[in-house]
Amino acid sequence: MNDRGSPSGGSGYRLSTTGAYHRDDLDTLGWELTVCNSLYPVDTPIRRILKRNASYGHLLYDYLTRFMPLEKITSVLEIGGGYGYLMKDFLMRNSGLKPSMLDISPVLLQKQQETLAGHDVSYVLEDALETDPIIFGRHELAILNENLGDFPALIDIDPVILEEAPPSAGDAIRTKVHRLFTAYGLEKPGEEFNLNIGAMEMVERLCSSGIPYIFMGEHSCEARVPPMLEPYISIRSDGNPRRIPLKGHDEYTIKFSYLQRIAGYHGYKTVRGPFADYIIPLLTERLKATLATRGLYSAAEEVVYHFVGDLYEYEYLIMVKEGHGIKG
Repeated sequence: MNDRGSPSGGSGYRLSTTGAYHRDDLDTLGWELTVCNSLYPVDTPIRRILKRNASYGHLLYDYLTRFMPLEKITSVLEIGGGYGYLMKDFLMRNSGLKPSMLDISPVLLQKQQETLAGHDVSYVLEDALETDPIIFGRHELAILNENLGDFPALIDIDPVILEEAPPSAGDAIRTKVHRLFTAYGLEKPGEEFNLNIGAMEMVERLCSSGIPYIFMGEHSCEARVPPMLEPYISIRSDGNPRRIPLKGHDEYTIKFSYLQRIAGYHGYKTVRGPFADYIIPLLTERLKATLATRGLYSAAEEVVYHFVGDLYEYEYLIMVKEGHGIKG
């Protein structure tokens, strides 16, 4: 299978996957600098434009305490943990955590072991879409940060296939698409579209396990810029998952409204918003000038410009199983 998208033999879609790249070819995340990684260095210029100068994990930890009793949680599962920086921050805040790191990439799993050395952490090399959901249910919190776009996506789908009866056999993917749209009452696009089928399956598998708390964050195809920043930031956001070409593979932005619908069906309350809800930029006159010039005058300003845009193009989704969460 071609990781950049394989023809489907006339079935009305193509499949894009990244599994082979992450298992066999990935050797660094330097080609795709994440929000988490970019906030990790203490001396990075982007920390200086924030309301609170801190690394990603600390900012996320404090935000999540609004929705879940993190101080009482011990068993946390991070799927696709990158370099391990997020979990390192979480362990600094709660030494009682017993994390499990599940990753498809042997290179990244090794990096996580180096970052989290000295802590009581378990490591599993596995594709999360092949993990038994019973395993998910043994944890209290699941985290998937900035990796949903790596999950399989169907691209260039002919909407006609949604109007036709699914094949009885021979095209499991097409049958799966019919089931997802029918089971969750998803709005059917009227023209050719892309579908985050892997991310949708992941949410379905996690929610069916009954795990109390779930956090996900990634580039969104439904993101919006607040009115006060519209003169400075432009985000392409038409509701159709967009291809992001990267070294050796493609990722796709996420249609979070579909994920919300799946979570709600399984009895989860959801909170959704931009990363800027917990990574809060201070809109000073200097920052406005940097945004207005698109970071033209220095490398540091260019980094800041793109980073602020990411804070609004990335969305998060918090899922809390009914009967859990913060009381009162």
